[in-house]
Amino acid sequence: MNVLVLAGSALATITYFPFWRQIKFGEVKQNFLTWFLYGIIDSLIFLTIIVQDGNFLLSFVATIGSFITAFFIARSGAITQWILFMVFGCMIMWYFSGSKIATILSTLAMTIASIPQLVDAWKNPQEMPFLAYISYFLANSLSTLGGNNWSIEERFYPASATIVGFISLVFIARKFFNKETNPITISRK
Repeated sequence: MNVLVLAGSALATITYFPFWRQIKFGEVKQNFLTWFLYGIIDSLIFLTIIVQDGNFLLSFVATIGSFITAFFIARSGAITQWILFMVFGCMIMWYFSGSKIATILSTLAMTIASIPQLVDAWKNPQEMPFLAYISYFLANSLSTLGGNNWSIEERFYPASATIVGFISLVFIARKFFNKETNPITISRK
């Protein structure tokens, strides 16, 4: 494990703490379904990468962080109902197709699970924690750069998470350019 992988995983870990505080005190809104699916899917990704002796640390941190995030969202009362067929599909594919295919499918499922969160970020960017998503984006980028080679088990998951993080940042950054929702704008009354 190299310094970039460790730095990316450490940054991701540190980022969760203020994020959880913001959720707990209602300062930001997040989608329960997205984070719960992240937890399940990240655990599948972690397991498939560990079996392949790949770059697993970020997916491990994401597994723990996602489940704890979902817990805080659930405690805030913002639970969404949805069928979790992607998770079971990934587990079945892992059994029948092996860990490389399961890593690909689980990572794709994680990307799909991001859609409710991306919709929320598009609709209500002012409720999204911009600094937390910058940190996640950097953590995912570092882990991508720290992969030993350009293989599925080394870089597919962190690279996919980097792309989702970038899109989230673009959606959330709109709050700084929208005069109606810009928290920096000073009212002239």
